Amino acid sequence: MTDQARVWVLVGERTGDKNQLFRLADELGLPFRTIGLDYNALHLLPPRFLGATLATLDEASRARIGPPWPDLVLGIGFRSVPVALAIRELSGGKAKLVRLGNPRLDPENFDLVITTPQYAVRSAPNVLRLPLGINTAPRLEPTREEEEWLAKLPRPHRLLLIGGDTFMWALRPKALSNAASNLAAKGGSVIAVSSARTSKAMEEAVAQALNGKQHGFVKGRFPRYPILLQDADEIHVTADSAAMTSDAVASGKPVGLLLPDKSATGQLFYRLAETGLRVPVRDIRRFWTGVLEKGLAGSLDEPRSAKLGCDPLGEAAAAVRALLAR
Repeated sequence: MTDQARVWVLVGERTGDKNQLFRLADELGLPFRTIGLDYNALHLLPPRFLGATLATLDEASRARIGPPWPDLVLGIGFRSVPVALAIRELSGGKAKLVRLGNPRLDPENFDLVITTPQYAVRSAPNVLRLPLGINTAPRLEPTREEEEWLAKLPRPHRLLLIGGDTFMWALRPKALSNAASNLAAKGGSVIAVSSARTSKAMEEAVAQALNGKQHGFVKGRFPRYPILLQDADEIHVTADSAAMTSDAVASGKPVGLLLPDKSATGQLFYRLAETGLRVPVRDIRRFWTGVLEKGLAGSLDEPRSAKLGCDPLGEAAAAVRALLAR
């Protein structure tokens, strides 16, 4: 990764977002440079009001952006959209822009938008709509310590991936406790994994439900997330996380979804949407509904595995390569 890198990857603080960008950049096989971005209060304004600007960045982040300019800029979400647009202007139009997720700006402003069903991105020739997000878990070899840790837990290993509350959806600690208890009652081991969004109350509820040596609770980086996915006999995941759901389905293992409840704001926004008012929200419900309707996952009681029929990472990389070839 050098200053002469053909690809720049704009990253913020969200782990899931970063992992998707890094997987795509790795798959392209081109030299890339990671540019960490920290923002000031201006980044809260929608991209359509900001246009092409570096003004949303703090001074240190602005200093990281300068020539030689890249051929391609990868970003995700909407926060780095004004920055990407500014890089294209500063490069004299050389830099092509690829966005993942929902840029909250019309696709015509970019060279390629790669999105998934929960986002209300309009269809266009430069929009690639994938049924699942990019798998963020590469194939890894377990360490001896990881093998020993897993070997102590009786089979089958039922992995429980826990997300957290969002603006529209809430995970109730009681529901998580019940899910963990029901999985434990099936025999074998439950291996629960918390994430950055998992609250202490959620962790405590699950830990109490799994109070036994035959179960495990992973809060840090050991065992590593990709190793746990590879090892699992079943994977159960809270459906608030499109990234973890995508990883679970891509594993080919039986998958069960635990659906969250609407939060207070979620109930309000969905009521407004039912009146016909267009509410610009990330509707994760569309994502998990599509997964269930395609038979790619089941419930905690009846997990399901199915052939995905596509390779989201491969399709995304192919679209980017075609863009660069043009």
